[in-house]
Amino acid sequence: MKTTRFEIIITLIISVLLCNSCKNENAFTIEGQISNCPNCKIVLEKLSPIKIDTVASTNAGLNGKFTISYNDSIRRLYRLRINNATPIHICTINGENISLSVDYNNITDYSISGTNDCEEMKQLNVRMIESTRKVEELRNSVSQQFGIDKASLEKNNRIADSLYQSDKQFISDFIKKNHESPIIYFALHQYVSTTPIMQLPADYETYKYVLDEMKAHNPNLEETRYLESEIKRFELQQEQQNRQYVNIAEGSAAPDFSMTDENGNKCTLADFNGKEITLCFWASWDKKSVKAVQKYLSENTNRQIILISLDSNREQWLQSIKFNHLEPAINLCDFKSWESITAKLYGIKTVPTFVEISAEQEIETIR
Repeated sequence: MKTTRFEIIITLIISVLLCNSCKNENAFTIEGQISNCPNCKIVLEKLSPIKIDTVASTNAGLNGKFTISYNDSIRRLYRLRINNATPIHICTINGENISLSVDYNNITDYSISGTNDCEEMKQLNVRMIESTRKVEELRNSVSQQFGIDKASLEKNNRIADSLYQSDKQFISDFIKKNHESPIIYFALHQYVSTTPIMQLPADYETYKYVLDEMKAHNPNLEETRYLESEIKRFELQQEQQNRQYVNIAEGSAAPDFSMTDENGNKCTLADFNGKEITLCFWASWDKKSVKAVQKYLSENTNRQIILISLDSNREQWLQSIKFNHLEPAINLCDFKSWESITAKLYGIKTVPTFVEISAEQEIETIR
C-alpha cells in the first residue's frame, strides 16, 4: 500500500508528541513547601564555572507549595533561588525526584531528600555555615578587646587553626566519600567566612585528585574541563617561575626591593640600612605560614621584621593582619601572589620562608 504525504506528516507529528511526552516523564522534579513566603518566585539555575543559566521558573502557591522540573541527561550542579534569598544548591539528573522543605525566614536550615548528592550538599552547607559563625565570633572577640594579652591571643589562634584544620579534613573526607559525583567540584570551592578552605597553591594534590575523579566519572562536564585548564595553567606558571628564580646564597648582598604597606607607604630594603631585619614570606591562605610568622614575631623582638605576603586579595590580607595581630611588623604586599617580583628576587619557592639580613644588608640565613 502506498503511503500518502498526509499519512507521513501525521506519523511525524505523533512521533514528536511521543518524544516530548517521554522527555517530560524523564525530567527530574523538585517538589517543595516554603513557609512564610506565599506566591514567591522560584528559579532553577544551571551552574557552570563561567556562567549561570536560568533553565526553569515557577511561583509557589498561597500555601507555599511548588513543583519545578527540568530535563537533563547529565548529572550536574544546580541552584534553586527563592526570591532573592541565599540559594539552595542541588545535584541531580533525569528521573530523580527531590523533596524540599524550607522556612523563608531561615532559608539555610532547609530539609531535603530524594538524592544522596543533595543530602550530602546540605551537610556540607551546614558545616561551612557553622564554621563561619565560629570564626566570626573569634574575630569579634579579638576586635573588641584592647591590648589583648599574649595568652588570650595564642588561645584564639589555636582555636582558629584547629577550626581550619578540621574543616580541611572534613572537605578532604567529603571529596573521597563522594568521589564519583560532581559535588566534589562544589566541595573544592567552599569558603569559611571570606577564606576558601582549599587553594590550588597549597592544596595541589587535592585539586589533582578531584580532577582525576572528575575525568573518570564526569568527563563531559564543563567543570572538568575548566578544572583541568586551571591546574595546567598553574603548573605552567610554576615551571616559568622556577626558571626565573634567583639563587640567593648566605653571605651575599640582599637584593633591594620596593613595595607598599597597608597604608600605601613605599618601603625599600635601603630604608633599613644599619638595622638587623628579617623578611618573612607568608600568605593568609597558608595557615602554617601564619602560625610560623606569629611564633617568629614573639621570639625575635630585637629585629626589624618585614612581612611580605603572597596574597592576591587585599581585603583577605588586611583581615588576616588584624585577626592574627601582625600589626607590630611592617606588612607589605603587591597582590601578585607567586608572581611577586620580590618573591622572585629572593628565590621564594614556599611559605613560610625567613630571610635574616645583617645591618650591612648581607644575607645571614635563609630558612
